[in-house]
Amino acid sequence: MAGLTDEKKSFFSSIIENIKKVGSFGMAYEDLVVKNSQAVGISEAQFLQKGGIKDEAFLFGLRRADTTTKQYIAYFDKDYKNKRHYLQGFAQNPEIEFILDTICDEAIVYDEKNFWGYFSFMQHDDVDDETYEKVQKRYKEIYNLFGFNQDIAAWHLFRKFLVDGIIAFEIVFDKKGKNIVGFKELDPWSLIPTVEAQPDGSFTDIWIQYPDNPALTRKLYDSQIIYISYAKGGGTSSRVSYCERMIRSFNLLRIMEHTRIIWNVMNSSYRMAMTVPIGTRSPQKAKQTLGELMSIYKEDIRLDTDSGELSIDGRPKIQFFKNYLMPSSPNGTPDIQPLPGGGDATAFSDTTVLKYFANKLRMDSKIPATRFGREESGSEGTITFTAEGLDQEEIRFAKFVNRLRSIYQEILMKPLWVQFCLDFPALKKDYIIKSEFGLDYVKENIFREAKEMEVLMARKDQVIKISALMNSAGTKYFNMDFLVDRYLGVKGQDIIGNKKAKEKAAEEKKKAEEAGATGAEGGAEAGAEAGAEAGAEGGAEAGGDMGTI
Repeated sequence: MAGLTDEKKSFFSSIIENIKKVGSFGMAYEDLVVKNSQAVGISEAQFLQKGGIKDEAFLFGLRRADTTTKQYIAYFDKDYKNKRHYLQGFAQNPEIEFILDTICDEAIVYDEKNFWGYFSFMQHDDVDDETYEKVQKRYKEIYNLFGFNQDIAAWHLFRKFLVDGIIAFEIVFDKKGKNIVGFKELDPWSLIPTVEAQPDGSFTDIWIQYPDNPALTRKLYDSQIIYISYAKGGGTSSRVSYCERMIRSFNLLRIMEHTRIIWNVMNSSYRMAMTVPIGTRSPQKAKQTLGELMSIYKEDIRLDTDSGELSIDGRPKIQFFKNYLMPSSPNGTPDIQPLPGGGDATAFSDTTVLKYFANKLRMDSKIPATRFGREESGSEGTITFTAEGLDQEEIRFAKFVNRLRSIYQEILMKPLWVQFCLDFPALKKDYIIKSEFGLDYVKENIFREAKEMEVLMARKDQVIKISALMNSAGTKYFNMDFLVDRYLGVKGQDIIGNKKAKEKAAEEKKKAEEAGATGAEGGAEAGAEAGAEAGAEGGAEAGGDMGTI
């Protein structure tokens, strides 16, 4: 790696050797799809049409890009840095801030333990309870290493993802390269993906940072990089950032607001026409006189788009009356008369045009109209706890938030999978296990919860009806556990939790029964001993009495 001394290189060598084995996101890069493909892909064709490609690694990378989901790489967009700077300023507008806060509040919801998501894993034969418990522990460690347990850092990162469109991190390992110890945020524009040829003829995904600056150039393996992009590459028409879709509608709304303000300010005062006698002056002298008079009485009205401040002739206050002082001469006196229409400003109650452009902004934001404040009441609508009248906009909005969550979950799922491959090297090539890694977000959508509860109750009724079916022998045809797993729709993690709760309850019941049995035996023994003692004492007393007689 350029820019490092030999001592630092030897220090990093042990880390690199271990994470290099993890390969491309924990998988060996022996891609049979790329090697066995005979057609020419889209990315490959664009370069082959310009001439041959001698670099085998570069050619393999192009072919690989055509066989996987393409990410938007900021490095290839030379205008990305300027675009990002503009979007960051654009997101400071109050209307856009409200929209971003609404989406972030919907996507990132914290529970009482300050968790916004939990590791979700489907049942797998090769993963026992001990392995599952260790993965859960690793997930909490990674969650804490990001600092998500201390504050609302995940909420702010999600907001940055919506504005910038791309976020990137380096996964930092310990000295031996066996454990993840932290994360470092990187500039996405500095990273470019490629592949590196290995001695055995295979290729490994790598990232080059600052390739144009030798002093800053670094080579990082794919297992060291988290790269999350809102847009997807490969020629698809996708916007770089979520905020980008609202630029046009917001600017039109702002223009209409400013036009309306300027119109009302200019037309709220009387407009005057001045007739200035010029006498026998030459046209040049007459124009000079009129120019001097215009420079004295003209008004420069400016509206600050950021602060909303209105200034006239550089002064923040509006002058509601004006005095005109004109000289009198033998040639005549200037005449000032009001023009028709003065003082007839447009009524502020007419908001038809503004409502139109405001609705366009709401549509582009994909947020349901009920989430915005109502003009007549000032509230954001009411909440119903049933799913009968579920609004179509709410359904579309929930799907949109789920798509954003699906992209954003990579921030935790990738380092967790890399750590899993380091902990269990024998399972790193199992693609099925990798596909079952997921993130269960904490949800607070009342509509979704109501819908899920109603669906669960309907499934429960159907399971009960199906379980009542009998076979020819007069016994039940279906097993209840099979019906619950197949038709009730309970998640695997919930099934495991329910199983553990039943085992715990059974164990506690067994202990209580054993304690009760032990108490009963102790009571019986104590009763027998007390009875024997009482019998002995009674016999002795009776014997004494007989002896006396």
